[in-house]
Amino acid sequence: MKQKKGQIGTLQNLVISLVVIGIVLGIGLLVLGEFKDQMDAGSEEANATNLTIYAIGKIPSWLSIIVILAIVGILLAIVFSVLPRAGAGGSI
Repeated sequence: MKQKKGQIGTLQNLVISLVVIGIVLGIGLLVLGEFKDQMDAGSEEANATNLTIYAIGKIPSWLSIIVILAIVGILLAIVFSVLPRAGAGGSI
């Protein structure tokens, strides 16, 4: 039973990490957007800022995939930690 609690703790740490990543990305994109509004439209700085916003803007689309893979990994770890005990004649 102790291993299951460890896996749930891992899930909690994962959720907190993903929330922090989402907040940091949101604030970062907001700040970059404000910088972009302050620059001349055709300048190199504005172009570099636009490219950065475009590149960073792709990251949040991967967060849902990361969440799904992490949850599947944790569930598989729980299942595989229970299977050896169940196969040895022990109760689940």
